[in-house]
Amino acid sequence: MPKTLHLTLTFHWWKEIAEGIKTCEYRRFCEGWRKRLNGLQRGDLVVFHRGYTMRTLTRQIESIRIIDGWKLPNDVYKFFGCPNESQFFEIQFR
Repeated sequence: MPKTLHLTLTFHWWKEIAEGIKTCEYRRFCEGWRKRLNGLQRGDLVVFHRGYTMRTLTRQIESIRIIDGWKLPNDVYKFFGCPNESQFFEIQFR
């Protein structure tokens, strides 16, 4: 049985996923996120919540990897405050 990761997003990011524009979600590499993502694998589910409403989207995880801040897409890079030397979890989904 697949595991499920729940993520709460603002309307902007939720809408981009709903429209198929965004296919990756990013989280800072830290102990808290490492624990939450530990054990998740391809085929597990990620449920995106539109704020704290009942509206959700469910996608299947393709991969989870660690990337440098330099490799973030421009809009995400700016959202995180241009974190060049930081590392991030990249959660790819379909």
